[in-house]
Amino acid sequence: MRSFPPREPPPERRPRRDVQRPEGPFERLLRRRPDRDPAPIIIGGTVAFLAVVIVIVLSISLLSGGGGGDGGGNGVGNDGEVIEFGEGIRGHRAQIPALPPGLVALSSYFEFEAEEDVPITVKLPLSEAVDDSSGLGFYVYIENRWQRLAEANVQEIGGKVLAEGEFPSVPANLAVLRVLAQTYQLAGSLPQGGKLHGDAKPNILSPRDYIPDSDGGIGGTATEIEAESQLLLPTIVGSSEETAAIVNDVLADDGDRQTHVDAIVGLVQENGFDGIDLEYSSVDSDLASEFTEFVTRLADALHDKQKRLSLSLPPPSDQRQAYDWKKLGQSADIIKVLPLADPIAYWETMPGAVGQIVRDVDPGKVMLVVNPFSIEDLGDVTRPIGYLQAMALAAEAAVREPNPADVKTGSTVKLVAKNLDEGEGASPLRWDDDASAVSFAVGGTDRRRIFIENSFSAAFKMEIVQAYRLGGVAISDASATSDVANLWPTVSEFVRAATVSLGRPNDANLLPLWQAPEGGEVGAGAGTSATWTAPSTAGIFNLVLVVSDGELRFGRNLAVEVKQGTAPSSTPLVTFGPTPSPEPSGAPTETPTPSVLPIQVGKRADWNEDDAEDAGLASPYEDPETAPGGGSITYRIVIDNDSDVDVTILSVVDDLYPGVECLDFNGDPVVGVTLAPDDGDAEGVNEKGDDAVVCYFTKTVSGSSGESITDEITVIVEDVDGNTGSDFDTAKVVIS
Repeated sequence: MRSFPPREPPPERRPRRDVQRPEGPFERLLRRRPDRDPAPIIIGGTVAFLAVVIVIVLSISLLSGGGGGDGGGNGVGNDGEVIEFGEGIRGHRAQIPALPPGLVALSSYFEFEAEEDVPITVKLPLSEAVDDSSGLGFYVYIENRWQRLAEANVQEIGGKVLAEGEFPSVPANLAVLRVLAQTYQLAGSLPQGGKLHGDAKPNILSPRDYIPDSDGGIGGTATEIEAESQLLLPTIVGSSEETAAIVNDVLADDGDRQTHVDAIVGLVQENGFDGIDLEYSSVDSDLASEFTEFVTRLADALHDKQKRLSLSLPPPSDQRQAYDWKKLGQSADIIKVLPLADPIAYWETMPGAVGQIVRDVDPGKVMLVVNPFSIEDLGDVTRPIGYLQAMALAAEAAVREPNPADVKTGSTVKLVAKNLDEGEGASPLRWDDDASAVSFAVGGTDRRRIFIENSFSAAFKMEIVQAYRLGGVAISDASATSDVANLWPTVSEFVRAATVSLGRPNDANLLPLWQAPEGGEVGAGAGTSATWTAPSTAGIFNLVLVVSDGELRFGRNLAVEVKQGTAPSSTPLVTFGPTPSPEPSGAPTETPTPSVLPIQVGKRADWNEDDAEDAGLASPYEDPETAPGGGSITYRIVIDNDSDVDVTILSVVDDLYPGVECLDFNGDPVVGVTLAPDDGDAEGVNEKGDDAVVCYFTKTVSGSSGESITDEITVIVEDVDGNTGSDFDTAKVVIS
């Protein structure tokens, strides 16, 4: 419990949008097998090559040509022809499977058989000369979709143009494909009042500012947008249970539909918007014709004013829906396809669903929406979870032997990563082929799986945009303060280069590391468990469990008291520098010793400020605080810099309210605020001086009498050299 100096009480002064998940199962257009071939992924890091590398060079006399641009295959040789490529390796020339609109074949298509799984280098003749190889690649056709395997290096040998690629094992099949030239649009959504991320450079910006009113009007207030170079298409959100019911009521009445059209056109005109985006993703299927008529009427009215109409809709499913894609595609300028929340269901359905849409809609109008939040799968329910929140969960450590109260000087202490170790009923961080993402499973009675969204998983989604020649990609939360991975470098590079390279993290980089910077010795130091030999002197020692999602490293301290027997308490989440992008055959990257900046965080709660005066207290903020169910609670957070350098606040994340903004006395977010070096108050959390800041947020709590609600706030700071540090504190509210 942190002690606060007396202070005068100041005046009192997401929500993150959940990813839309339409009800019911989606048609399984894309089947996945549990034993998915890992060949489609360009594996970064160390590859255990066999001593003998087989080089396959297809005979020029046999393979003087490849498949034509129509995918039919016009090279020398017949479909079904069997060619020996090496000892125990045969290739069958076959009819190339159908290609999505964004890819064209430049070689014949071969299916391989191999007696041994060995690394190979393949050279395939191309059907035409290639001046620019930037859009060229080797592709494999697996589970009803094309996946990029490797870059194609073009060379000329004996007057023939060949594409060369290296593979860690014999692929199931191969063809050289080219990505057709394409210009992509980049869109971003903002929570109401949110500020754009510093790395975000969208062409289209959609603040989620408005909701439909029951009389056909529009409610909401425009977010102040600093940048003016984007097209501004604010979103009218009609996807929650309450607003969806309003949308359906408005659509059911012809007069209300016209009122709604007029209100939207008036809103766009009065505010000088470039158009409007409608997220009406739960329209009653019985109102399909009414919705289509409404969209047609609205599009005509907006187009008369030289304005645009965007629709954000769920993907097609095998259930009856209200969306006539062909007619909607004729009226709307943009159609954003919302994602499924479940990462595994996403890959089982989304490629096929997008393929179904582009049969009826100009692909250039279609944008794929990418959710930057990580996902928590509870079995029956999936929900968003913050990136830092997910990694903090992965980095939670505990003492298992001896009892924490019995740790003595020189003791041998067993440490575990409690949410990663299989002995705890959990599973470690690993790449999940079915979800195309890094994941881990938390054990215990509330077993759940966490899927981490980062640049690796986002790249696979970009592949859908590329393969189906979609108009672009939309990020569902482009704000600066949300707890999400920074996908903008990956997405921006995709838009710039018009192509994407797929990869997965090096397994070695996903292995947890243990460090004892304050004393004692850690055994092997890698894995989900470790042995620590306590130092010969008594005291409290911080051990660090470092985990990585393949991009960034995160350390969380575990404080262990030696000899005194006090139970350990796990504390800060610390971020370290980015993990270098893995090379296909590179060596594992050594994790650096973390440089941790000391800060202290304190958190208290207050239901009614009058109780301070009644009780004669100096401050109304307490822990625990007592409040009735439904009471409005103001949380007060103190962030105190105890380091000897300036630090900037990178994030303030509450585990119970992950999308909330913590605002200072003037109502400004404290994320981005720079704190001066410690002024000498390092012994406690002190809000006085330029080395500290205080912020607040208010939430309504509910529950039964006697129930307690505890939430934890985590603050991360960084200095100019990139060193980071963090601390957290909790506050409890007891329902009276």
